[in-house]
Amino acid sequence: MLKKDEAVRKPKLNVICFGYNGVNNTGSEAKLYTTLMDLKEVFGPRLGQVAILTQSIDQQRRYTPDPAYKLVEVGPGTVFSPAQWFVMRDTDILMLSEGSTFIDHFSPLFLGMFCFAAIAAKGRGHSVVAYANDCGHLKPSSQKLLKYTLNNKVDLVMLRNPDAYKRMREYGVTVPITVTADGAYEYPTPPPEHKEKVLKRLNLDPARKKIVGIAPKEFFWWPIKPRLYGAKSDLYKWPFYQSWTPEARKSSRQYVDESARYSDWLVDTYDVDIAMIAMEHMDSPPAIQIVEKMKHKDRIHFVHSDDNTVDDIVCVLSALWFQVTTRYHTTVLASPFGIPMISVSSDTRCEAVFRELGIMDLYIDYVGHPERVPRIKDLYGTLVDMTKKLVGREKDLRQKAIEMHPKFYERARMNVKLLKEWVEKTLPV
Repeated sequence: MLKKDEAVRKPKLNVICFGYNGVNNTGSEAKLYTTLMDLKEVFGPRLGQVAILTQSIDQQRRYTPDPAYKLVEVGPGTVFSPAQWFVMRDTDILMLSEGSTFIDHFSPLFLGMFCFAAIAAKGRGHSVVAYANDCGHLKPSSQKLLKYTLNNKVDLVMLRNPDAYKRMREYGVTVPITVTADGAYEYPTPPPEHKEKVLKRLNLDPARKKIVGIAPKEFFWWPIKPRLYGAKSDLYKWPFYQSWTPEARKSSRQYVDESARYSDWLVDTYDVDIAMIAMEHMDSPPAIQIVEKMKHKDRIHFVHSDDNTVDDIVCVLSALWFQVTTRYHTTVLASPFGIPMISVSSDTRCEAVFRELGIMDLYIDYVGHPERVPRIKDLYGTLVDMTKKLVGREKDLRQKAIEMHPKFYERARMNVKLLKEWVEKTLPV
């Protein structure tokens, strides 16, 4: 084992990226991509081995094909596997690249895994960086774990919006925190020829018909819970399953019915094509159910993350008239193109973006946790009213989004600046 003063002066520095990867999650993979770009920029020739924790090596290679990146397969069924890698002799920095780690209504498991890994890493004298993360509503036990870990085991903390900063301070985190922005704001725009190819493959043509993007998700089957067995349709990754209550199943059916009715209304009212966007694999069930309930199935163009890369989905987002989204990263990846949007939300991530854009009148606080019951009784009517408002303000909304994007981008660039300053001060050659 290297002594601490020897370790920090190593000419090469090895990094492990801790994230929610290898599950065809477009947002997580976009953020990982830009994180890897940042590491190359900051470390240059000093960058040694970069390892990426992933739930599937095969799926991960779709997004990170470069064999220079070491892929380490882990998952919720192997909770302690990450620690075996964080305490490797040649590890120098544990980097939390996943933005949603400090949100526990999906499950407290991911937060627990990171905190365990951070404690193990610090026990070996390694550095820990929280790289442009969010912070949502946490249960008291999760708040305590977060407070202990960040105050004692994390060397550098960057959060991606002011709401997350305020919340983390309320939870008792006292270490220095800088508000930056999600790295995916830096995601490079694919070339025009790639966009043309993608839209042709998906039979989408904004010159023929305007395109509205709808990005749904299943709001009501959280959190994931350990079980020895369960319905195959609810399997997350053994031994963890999505959880349901009878009320949650009823609410899910209501969401699907109202979303299908709204989608048909869009076609009837504006004669649009609809890009039904599944931003990650788990969005497929509600997306399929919505389409099955529609009368205008022929106007749906399914855009699934299982079949499309980040570049492909960015191309679709760039071609939209407007979007109705449940997903944080559709707001980020569509940002450079000034796409107007409505959010149907269940947590704090989309809320933070809409607050900064000054468009909270187009934000629907749809469902809270842990109750998993819709707060909006008439989602269809609310969406219709908001859509009419959006269409009437389309020019203003586009201008506002275009004006805000450089500000988000510059804040995202602060991640590199802060990381470089910290490396030069803490890990000298």
